Amino acid sequence: MRKIKLSIAQKLIFSLGMLVLLSFSILVSTHLMKLYHANLRKSELLAQSQAMEYIYPFSQMMNQSIALVDKLEATIQQMVEDGKQDRETIVQMLQQALNENNQLLAVYTLWEPNAFDGKDAINRNNHIYNDHTGRFIPYVVRENDIVKVMAIEHYEDPERGDFYHIPKQTKAFSLIEPYSYMVNGNLITMTSLVLPILDEAGRYIGMVGVDLSLQSVQKEIAAVRPLGGYANIITSENIYLANGGNPELVMHPYQVWSDDFDLESMKGTTLNYRYTPDDNGSGIVLHMFYPVVIKDSVWYVETVIPKKNMLSDYYRSLKESIFITSIALFFMTIMMVLLVRKIILVNIHKVVQATSAVAQGNADHKLIIQTNDEFQFLANHFNHMIDQRKEAEELIKYQSTHDLLTGLPNRYAYHQYLNEKGSKDAPAQGHHVLLFIDLDRFKTINDTMDHAMGDELLLQVAKRIERVVGDKGKVFRFGGDEFIALLEEAAQMHQAMLIAEDILSAISEPIMLKDRIFYMTASIGMSVRHELNHSTSNELVKESDIAMYVAKKERNTCKIYSPSMNDVPKKELMLENSMFKALELGQFMLYYQPKIDVSTGSIYGAEALIRWMHPDYGMVSPLEFIPIAEKTGFIIPLGEWVLHKACQQINEWERMGLPKLSVSVNMSMIQFQQKQIVHTIERIISNSGIRPEQIELEITESIFMDNPEHTLKILHELNQLGVKLSLDDFGTGYSSLSYLQNIPLHTLKLDKSFMNDIVRDFKKQMIFKSVIVIAHNLNLKVVTEGVETEDELRIIRQHKCDAVQGYYYSPPVPAPRFVQIYMEYDREKY
Repeated sequence: MRKIKLSIAQKLIFSLGMLVLLSFSILVSTHLMKLYHANLRKSELLAQSQAMEYIYPFSQMMNQSIALVDKLEATIQQMVEDGKQDRETIVQMLQQALNENNQLLAVYTLWEPNAFDGKDAINRNNHIYNDHTGRFIPYVVRENDIVKVMAIEHYEDPERGDFYHIPKQTKAFSLIEPYSYMVNGNLITMTSLVLPILDEAGRYIGMVGVDLSLQSVQKEIAAVRPLGGYANIITSENIYLANGGNPELVMHPYQVWSDDFDLESMKGTTLNYRYTPDDNGSGIVLHMFYPVVIKDSVWYVETVIPKKNMLSDYYRSLKESIFITSIALFFMTIMMVLLVRKIILVNIHKVVQATSAVAQGNADHKLIIQTNDEFQFLANHFNHMIDQRKEAEELIKYQSTHDLLTGLPNRYAYHQYLNEKGSKDAPAQGHHVLLFIDLDRFKTINDTMDHAMGDELLLQVAKRIERVVGDKGKVFRFGGDEFIALLEEAAQMHQAMLIAEDILSAISEPIMLKDRIFYMTASIGMSVRHELNHSTSNELVKESDIAMYVAKKERNTCKIYSPSMNDVPKKELMLENSMFKALELGQFMLYYQPKIDVSTGSIYGAEALIRWMHPDYGMVSPLEFIPIAEKTGFIIPLGEWVLHKACQQINEWERMGLPKLSVSVNMSMIQFQQKQIVHTIERIISNSGIRPEQIELEITESIFMDNPEHTLKILHELNQLGVKLSLDDFGTGYSSLSYLQNIPLHTLKLDKSFMNDIVRDFKKQMIFKSVIVIAHNLNLKVVTEGVETEDELRIIRQHKCDAVQGYYYSPPVPAPRFVQIYMEYDREKY
């Protein structure tokens, strides 16, 4: 197929034409959309108004009928209470009521045997409104505008006597669903409003009711045609009382229009409406449901209107808009073509000539346009671009090989340097040593501070590394907080180790930034090669990276690569890559170690400890995967999962009948750096339905290392929330009691190292006792971890420690086993 070639001017004209067409289309579409919704809303209001012209009289008719039933019941009840029962009087009253209410088909009352006047025996078959036993059951009915009196029939029939059985059973006003009743040989469809008559003891003795003919209701509803649609009346049991669209559906269940149409959602005490496809697929119809409250029941008047009937004004406006838009577009297109040809075409040719010259290599070609408009601005910009082209090429070349923050050569420059180095045939005079330097905890500091301060820290560290390495090698920045120091031709290995130690020492010196002091450390992996070429350069980086991962476990140290290290990063990488999926697949689980009250010997709570059942490595220790989670930031969702799971378990134990136990959960330093940590904890506890004081958060002294003011503020907010706070692993780290008075703690947990050799070491016992006394003076509860023997427990009791946990009582166990242990302790206690 032959391609159509267009000039730049033709493309510009075409583009502008499409832009104008699109603009007009958007404007017209917006106008038509507003008109569409306005017309639709107007039609909806008009439909409501037309429907209300029938709904209001219908509602009034039903209310009048209810009022009549209430009046008849009250009158008859009063006659019975006054002992003035008279059957003829009641019948005359019913006839009068029917004559005065033309909307009714019949009025009746029905009494239990001998319940009316106790004279059923003497009234056997003496009147047409008594049955053969003399039971008073008059039925006053309108037939061909003549009021007739007869006896009620079939009222005890289980299928045809709902008007009798329902009020008798419920002893309350009943709105009977549509049914058929035989009157003088004619089958009439009707509905009934029935009110039971009760004696002083609340026993059912009779009833009074009225009947409405569905034929008359159907006739009136058929005349209701809002906007060319029709109306239906639906009972509370979803039965058609009347159907203006299909009279044959009267007394049949409501006909659902589509699979996604939920009738119950349309019901309510206010107007509801919805658009659905028509049952015959011819278009969209509007269903509007109007509630009609009848005593304690609700019927609904449904209007069904074809949507196309509601948009007649819109379709007329649509035709007019399309005609006007077409005329306007035609004239605008003609004007646009003329203007483009006259004003733009000449300058476009100049631009084409200039760009073609530059494309052919003529970098000195200038674009000369003197029109004092956008084209002149374009020409000036084009000429300026040409002037900066050479500068940009040099800058791009520099940026591709250097880190923009520190000015150090980057990863690409490293490989480029070694490629050039390897291509030379000069023999090596010593070892080639590569130091892979990674800053410890930099991510934590960078996330806590603003990134500008993090960049300044990196710049200071880079300068210190460069100062130490000097002319003994080259320094590269590989990205993030990773640096490479390449020591070429190191005569002795101890010289490389000394440089690595000097780098660690230089980085660990305090860094003052904006009146704040930062203490940085680094981990270094070292790899050594005798030859240097492209392949060994990659191996150097890989090996030193592996050694750095090993050094990370100790931090602030340097490790030399050995082949045995290969499996360490592999497992760590496998664990890191499978963490998120493990959380989704439920591989993480919580174990619970009981906490025992020393004074009572009872279990008052537990510590939640996370475990990971890995499909390949089996049960993975938290000591292996928690540091990885903290390094990658996975500790945030994992910590939220642990807290959520612990709260759920508390709730589950309470449903099982256990008392309100408390559960302690460990919190990472990284979690406390989150701005929304308090809100997150509050949301999880609230959603679980437990009390805040049932959760105890265990923190360590390390959370105060960075931004202690922020950490202390969070702890006070958690304390106000009601959450208990515990200082874990006391006895490790700084372990200073002086700062505890400023922290809103509730519990001090002594590290299990206190228990090491405490039975034989009297000095350690005295230290243990002193810590407990000071903690009690600070109103802190003391819990000792790692209790394993009876002798250790005896010393703990002797020095009045509050609580213990350890393998002497139980190791961490799954939740079901924890419940068994609790029950065993509970039985032993009693």
